[in-house]
Amino acid sequence: MRIFLTGGTGYIGRALARRLVAEGHEVRALVRASSRSEPLRELGIATFPGDLADRASMREGMSGADWVIHAAADLDPLGPPERMRAANVAGSENVASLACKLGVGRFLSISSVAAFGGSPDDGAPASEDAPARQPFPTLYSATKHAGQEAIRAWVRRGLRVNTVFPSLVYGPPGKKEGANAFLRQMLRGRYPVLVGAERKTSWIYLDDLIDGLLALLRRAPPGRDFLMAGDVTTLRALVARVSAAGGVRGPRRSLPLGVARTAVALATPLYRLRGRRPPISAEQLRNLDRHWAFDDSRARAELDWHPRDLDAGLPPTIAYLRSEAV
Repeated sequence: MRIFLTGGTGYIGRALARRLVAEGHEVRALVRASSRSEPLRELGIATFPGDLADRASMREGMSGADWVIHAAADLDPLGPPERMRAANVAGSENVASLACKLGVGRFLSISSVAAFGGSPDDGAPASEDAPARQPFPTLYSATKHAGQEAIRAWVRRGLRVNTVFPSLVYGPPGKKEGANAFLRQMLRGRYPVLVGAERKTSWIYLDDLIDGLLALLRRAPPGRDFLMAGDVTTLRALVARVSAAGGVRGPRRSLPLGVARTAVALATPLYRLRGRRPPISAEQLRNLDRHWAFDDSRARAELDWHPRDLDAGLPPTIAYLRSEAV
């Protein structure tokens, strides 16, 4: 198949591009001028310089595609808010509208569980049919939800869309990408206390996510959406697992969220006077105040997909994070 890919230089996109090429697909990729695109070209992927904001830059690469896979997103919480909105909302609209206009056969949107705004307060895992929790805790969460709504608007005009909602993605390669950055800092002892220790989160191993995406391309009918969430654990239990597997001493104290909010409110002006960022932001605290537990039974049953749990995924990840590999 001929596949047009956005976000191919990102953490998930690179891994997906390698597997698509290995399976014999013709892959074309949109790349920004500032992106490191050599690894894609070394795989034989045709790259098309451009941007999500520029529909014309996507036209040549997208024309004649059997699938468009939209994996590009702005995840940087420290960047300009308008840049995140432009990429995650307007950019998604541009990709979907052009795909519809060009008559592309199928469209796969790689979204995020962030689009749900969290899971229920009682810790029960949410399914694909769960309503979004509003107000959204972060700008990223709000823009991922709005971007997905923009794509869905084109379904009514004939675009055949599937959406995947990954949870926190970890695993090699990419020491500072995905959720690996958090695990790496944990192994370095950079978290003296736990905030939101009993909140639940979902973790999916990178290779397993790619397996799920490829299974969707082969099996899923148009219009069927899938959570790919992997294993669910509390932050406290995750820290215990990482500490045991990595042979490090994890944080021994927990800080209640209310106390953390007060501390951040008092400390942020002082950090700013010194020209520094506080170690945690008010937005991050809002994120930590919610559960992020999700149920991916649909993908397991309908796609014959079997992701590993954290006990299987953490050891190779920790070994990689402590290795000399770049």
